[in-house]
Amino acid sequence: MIDKSFFGDSKRVTLSELATICGFTKVGDGDFQISGVATLNYAGADELSFFANKKYINDLKNTKAGAVIVTEANLKDLPENVVGLVCANVMMGYAKVLDVLYPAEEHLHHICATAKIHETAKIGTDCYIGDYSFIGENVEIGDNVFIGRNVVIENDCEIGSGGCIRNNVVISYSIIGKDVKINSGAIIGESGFGILPTGSGMVYVKQIGRVVIGDRVRIGANTTIDRGSIDDTIIGNDTVIDNLVQLGHNVHVGERSILVAQVGIAGSSKIGNDVVLAGQVGVSGHIEIGDGVIAAAKSGIASSVEPGKVVGGIPALDAGLWKRQVAFLKTSVTRKKQSQ
Repeated sequence: MIDKSFFGDSKRVTLSELATICGFTKVGDGDFQISGVATLNYAGADELSFFANKKYINDLKNTKAGAVIVTEANLKDLPENVVGLVCANVMMGYAKVLDVLYPAEEHLHHICATAKIHETAKIGTDCYIGDYSFIGENVEIGDNVFIGRNVVIENDCEIGSGGCIRNNVVISYSIIGKDVKINSGAIIGESGFGILPTGSGMVYVKQIGRVVIGDRVRIGANTTIDRGSIDDTIIGNDTVIDNLVQLGHNVHVGERSILVAQVGIAGSSKIGNDVVLAGQVGVSGHIEIGDGVIAAAKSGIASSVEPGKVVGGIPALDAGLWKRQVAFLKTSVTRKKQSQ
């Protein structure tokens, strides 16, 4: 159930209107004004649901929803009198629906009295800067940027237009592109792990690079991206980085890549375009992961991976070999137990 105290009432549109806006094929004679969205097992007769995972096929067959977003293959599984909204990709369709029914609210366009902004900073038009935020010397912020509470943007940083920087973010030594979203608690541009152990203690190697982030990048809550030691740490356009991700100094991530929660990438490694690193993947330093690589959750990648490969395991191997190893180990353990 969607809590209206947080997300408000949904926009009132009819099923037919929604189908036209989102490009669905409407299958069924019914039409009604949609009151909201809900999961298959909770949706009522005036609500919309969706079916995107075969695990919930029984919920689909028994749903009380007024309409369900489905692929053409699952129309046969809809209960009688439930309208089908057919599209090729259900989750993409559902995303469109949410944008229609729960449109993003326009952010405020003022600077709070408790924000501290250096006189040399340049702030674009239609920006919002929240309470107790700090903007340092020579910072440049583009137009229509939202900056939440307690944000720190250190000297000389640049933030492109259309950005959204949530509460308690700290940014230093960074050049950030347009339409970038950085969620609460992220730290961008801190020093990397430049430590040299010696017999008499630790020697710290000063980190004198930057972080350069492209356009339309998404960075999750409490993620940390270290600045380069000499070369820059670089994040390409349209890349999505989940919560609690750690990127070391000099890491390069290409365009349209996805780094899921708790991924850790050691210094100077290069990640290509369209790469997917699933949850808790660890990447050693100074290696290259080619374009289009997919790494299964908890993989430990210790050496470079050729473009297009699917890998898994610790150390990460070709996915087919990894699965055979897992099956062999499972069979061996079962046989050993049976022989005891």
